[in-house]
Amino acid sequence: MSDTLAKTIRETLEGGRAGAVVFLLREGDGLMPHVARDASDPLIDKAYGGDERYPMATFAAVLQPRLEGNLAVVARECDRRMFIELAKFNHLDLDRIVIIGLPCSQALADACACDHPTPADSILPALAQPVVSTEDGLPETVPERLEFWMDNFKECIRCYGCRNVCPLCFCKECALDKEDLTGTGVFPPDIPVFHIIRALDMADRCIDCGMCENVCPAKIPLRTLYRQMRRLVKETFGYEPGLDVNEKSPFGELGDPERLGGVMHE
Repeated sequence: MSDTLAKTIRETLEGGRAGAVVFLLREGDGLMPHVARDASDPLIDKAYGGDERYPMATFAAVLQPRLEGNLAVVARECDRRMFIELAKFNHLDLDRIVIIGLPCSQALADACACDHPTPADSILPALAQPVVSTEDGLPETVPERLEFWMDNFKECIRCYGCRNVCPLCFCKECALDKEDLTGTGVFPPDIPVFHIIRALDMADRCIDCGMCENVCPAKIPLRTLYRQMRRLVKETFGYEPGLDVNEKSPFGELGDPERLGGVMHE
């Protein structure tokens, strides 16, 4: 993997497909981004292609306005879907993004229960079979589910890690910072509305990368929550974020009840 990745990065720069490539490097126990502008950059040989992840769309959105020409990004399929959603909101120019597709291993796909482990622009053949999970681990009855989520939300320390790691959580004014909605002066929060607000806000944007749950120190099953919201949006509106840049969110317009999936407003 590492040799193929380094070779592809150099070929991308030498061939003029992009003026810069952003990829990850191992730095101690963690990962850090690196931007290579020349194929002779010795750090290209250390480009990380392992199973640890970070949403590369974050770096793409920050770097692209500061660079001329195309920006190449070593990215997984979940990153590609983030690019699509960012482009819908004019936070990224897809025409200037070159994807160096990194396939996920079977171990990573299994751990993420990922149904899209191989990007279309993969530099290697598929390394994993899609994993389709129909189990959400939630109790069956509504009262039991309410109790389940309340118990989990009570563990929240409001570190904002779930919000900060997500490239698609980009509102300039965040409802989660408002005292009257989330009680910012209370620790831990008395009313666990923080995650309900964010789940509703992300219902038409979340591409199911699972990074929010990965960084949560309280181990709240956030991915389960967002998958429930994604499923509801898909069943109600036939919409799934991250698949087509030309397909806009149904939340961006109002219409008659038929177009709103039968949802009535009184």
